[in-house]
Amino acid sequence: MADEPTRALVLSGGGARGAYEAGVLRYILEKIPDDLGHPVDFDIICGTSVGAINTAWLAANLNEPEYCGRRLWYLWRTLEFAEIVRPAFREIGRILRQFVDSRLLDVLQPSSGGSDRSSLLQTDVFEDLVRDEIPFHNINRNLRRGLLEAVTVSTTDIISGRTTIFAQTASGELPPWTRDPRRVAVSGPLTAEKVLASAAIPILFPAVQIGSRWFCDGGLRQNTPLAPALRLGADRVLVVTLHSESPLPEPNPNPFEAPLSGGASHYPSYLFVAGKLLDALLLDPLDYDLMVLERINALLRQTESYFERRDEDENGIEALNEMMRAYRGMGYRIVETQLLRPSRDLGQMADQFAREVDDDFWGSRVVSMLSNNAVEQSSYGESDLLSYLLFDGGYTGQLLDLGYRDAAAQHDELVEFFQD
Repeated sequence: MADEPTRALVLSGGGARGAYEAGVLRYILEKIPDDLGHPVDFDIICGTSVGAINTAWLAANLNEPEYCGRRLWYLWRTLEFAEIVRPAFREIGRILRQFVDSRLLDVLQPSSGGSDRSSLLQTDVFEDLVRDEIPFHNINRNLRRGLLEAVTVSTTDIISGRTTIFAQTASGELPPWTRDPRRVAVSGPLTAEKVLASAAIPILFPAVQIGSRWFCDGGLRQNTPLAPALRLGADRVLVVTLHSESPLPEPNPNPFEAPLSGGASHYPSYLFVAGKLLDALLLDPLDYDLMVLERINALLRQTESYFERRDEDENGIEALNEMMRAYRGMGYRIVETQLLRPSRDLGQMADQFAREVDDDFWGSRVVSMLSNNAVEQSSYGESDLLSYLLFDGGYTGQLLDLGYRDAAAQHDELVEFFQD
């Protein structure tokens, strides 16, 4: 390993939950440098879905860290639900007609002319925000300045189902990538189209055409892009996930009689189920990935210790990696990780926001409908679907504050992460 660690930031996907990441980033950019004596140093930044938007913003503005944190915070806090979440009635009508005509395979295809891209929501305001606010040309400048080595966003190729990682590097080249045909990396400048493709939640947001292919949310296969960071050489990784830690259930000999939260026993609402299906669709195997990474670290440390005890000159890890390169294109190395995750359940926070929303709020009816407490007063106590779609400053402001506080709670660990 090199004397100077290669640090990576990994940002997960999750729709409106991405405001949490912006709160974390503001704390890191503003508070950690005070103890370091210099700005924080990210060599690699990898994002998926809404994490791709935050990734592109950070990569483009890393040369002005204070502005970067403050402006991103402001943009998230001033979102208006009425502007972002607008039904695409024309496209909804087209989909319904195709269902009636039994042409189900046509439902996900773009309508004639390619202007409408099979989404239930109009997203032109959201798209304009990404295009107008993120200075994509500045990513290349920051790469040339040495502020970054690489930045990636992950997408899903709709036709093949293959995870496609769009990567922009300082050298213009990519290291050996996985030999898994389900994952490919493409080198080139990041663009608004690539970022919007990564953030395009299927059905809800329109797919994006890049070249002759159509792409959507990278979270379908890679909601926390840890693998690209490792492929690009990171040996110190900070991961920000948008899923709180779920407590392990108590052992129960009869799980079918186990009480549910809030005492609910009836079948939940369809919108509640839709939120759970979206959660399943964007399933995040992060905890498992980190556990596997720790196993590899333990194996490498044990290998080092074994050869040190034998007082042999042979580098045990290098001997192991020589063999592994034939299988995976690159060897293994010890990687330090730090995880930041919400200290509260973001679905529960969305549900609580829906209960307290002012009737004068333009989207109050839509919020009430998306929240599973519209009729049954939410005896299940959470609203995952709403937490993905609640692009409103009232809710995102709470997530910003939560991310800021959670980062502050790990202040010492973050300082250690950025120290040489």
